[in-house]
Amino acid sequence: MNAKLIWIIIAAIILGALGWYAFSGDRAVAPTTEAPAAMDEAAGDEPFAALVTLTDEGFTPETVTVSRGETVRFVNQSARGMWVGSDDHPTHTEYDGTTTREHCADGVNTTGTFDQCASAPAGSFWEYTFEKSGTFGYHNHTGASHTGTVVVN
Repeated sequence: MNAKLIWIIIAAIILGALGWYAFSGDRAVAPTTEAPAAMDEAAGDEPFAALVTLTDEGFTPETVTVSRGETVRFVNQSARGMWVGSDDHPTHTEYDGTTTREHCADGVNTTGTFDQCASAPAGSFWEYTFEKSGTFGYHNHTGASHTGTVVVN
């Protein structure tokens, strides 16, 4: 084989691997703060107003009520990834009208809307501070049959 053909084959393998990575399943993101179990809830050190847990059966509780400016913590205790996203699935437009394509770039929320924008593994959590009043449905983007509602007064 000549050197040019070898380089073409190497480039094709690299591009194939990058394509596979870009379009394959769950992307795990590391938790951004300590795990909820490590917090001293009895001492009133909670930085969030409501706690929602995702198990293999779904979100618990299914509905929480918070005041505008308060934070909801979503904890993944399921066997799959958790990607909390505003309804409707799969576009996540309910909270502010922007789509997943518009507000998620490479797994990062670029506009601050109600969308985790990436899947997080079991044992991790994600928090969102609600700045708009209303009733907002959400789902686990990696298992859209798991749904819930946040009511913001």
